[in-house]
Amino acid sequence: MLKFLVAMITMSVCTTLLAEVRFQDTVKTTSSTLQKCNETSITVMAFVDVADAAFYLPDCNFLPDIAGEKQLSFYYHRSITADDFIEASETLLERNLTSTEYSKIEDELTRFNANYQDVEDGDVYDIRKTKSGLYLLKNGQQISHSSSIELANFYYQIWFGPKPFNKGMKETLLER
Repeated sequence: MLKFLVAMITMSVCTTLLAEVRFQDTVKTTSSTLQKCNETSITVMAFVDVADAAFYLPDCNFLPDIAGEKQLSFYYHRSITADDFIEASETLLERNLTSTEYSKIEDELTRFNANYQDVEDGDVYDIRKTKSGLYLLKNGQQISHSSSIELANFYYQIWFGPKPFNKGMKETLLER
């Protein structure tokens, strides 16, 4: 029993240390420096570890207000197809926006989403909103950009809207 407890504590500490290493404390954009406000693990069905997520803002003291520049980063622990990302973003935006809002961004969303790529264990996606629009980076390389500020404003509804991807993730990332 003692060996089991020691192993569990060791695994917990290692997991915490790995999570801290995965995400930088700050992210520099073309116009500002964003600081890491919070991070969390994302699990499905209570035990399948999908990814870790970190949320960045210019000033974390304003949480839960997330207006302005921001970045949401994901460190993946399993393979996910580009089609899954596209389908999830479309479904969650339709769920969180009015039909009028969704129709305004639908064409630009399709262009932006067309650049999603499959991810494998260890890949990182960064979704960044700046004054220049919305950016998608994979492992530090820009793979998509939309200059539509409207799309950039609405895109974060996937995670922070009234019907988010994961309510626990939303609550943890917006904690002050």
